[in-house]
Amino acid sequence: MRFRYLFLIPELVLLFFFLAPIYKRICNPGNLGGALVCLLLIFITVFPQKFAHLIAQLWQHLAGKIGLSVLSVCIAAGLIFCTAMSVQMARTISSKPEQPHTVIVLGCKVRGTRPSAMLTRRLEAALSYLEAHPEVQCITSGGQGAGEDIPEGQAMKTWLVEHGIAESRILVEDQSKDTEENLKFSAAILAEQELGNQAVIITDGFHEYRASLLAKQASLETWAYSAYTKPLYVPTYWVREWMALFELIVLHHG
Repeated sequence: MRFRYLFLIPELVLLFFFLAPIYKRICNPGNLGGALVCLLLIFITVFPQKFAHLIAQLWQHLAGKIGLSVLSVCIAAGLIFCTAMSVQMARTISSKPEQPHTVIVLGCKVRGTRPSAMLTRRLEAALSYLEAHPEVQCITSGGQGAGEDIPEGQAMKTWLVEHGIAESRILVEDQSKDTEENLKFSAAILAEQELGNQAVIITDGFHEYRASLLAKQASLETWAYSAYTKPLYVPTYWVREWMALFELIVLHHG
């Protein structure tokens, strides 16, 4: 039936969203995995008879029946997991703080000594929140990674000071290597400075739910104040978050 080719439109559009970030030097398991799934769906749409014949051939053998059955269960479980995670991710994005709280800005790539485009958007969100709540303090959280001349936390502080935030309002956490350490070490700073255990996490929306889970492990009560994410990058990072959440929830606690 010719109408099946209508499915090619969303499949090709989604494939573009997964491949386009590569030209911006964004290449991670999210866009690679998403692109592979899109290519498989395109193959099934264009060559349905060949796909059906392959399945039929496999089903004739006991090993094939077992393998296809296991694969079907895994696909169903994966779809349920990804749907549930997407709901939680969307709910966390909408969990806006009703009262001002200390801000924790989560780091990402620094190019030399300057924040990357994504980190700059997080800092713009932090700047907006800090200007609206002049009594609030801020923790810039991130250590020094490969290709970075200074720790992310220090680069973030420099940017905020350059944009008018008083240096005295900014506490730097510059030892963390991942999101878990971001929240763990930031929680220690909050306790040391007697700032309580409540905070507003500023990061990209796709990242807020996992950050909230790790914050809870660090005995923090948190709310989300999300940075703007370019739509072109959302599918790639959303899928990558599914993978990271699977590792955190299923493998890490399994």
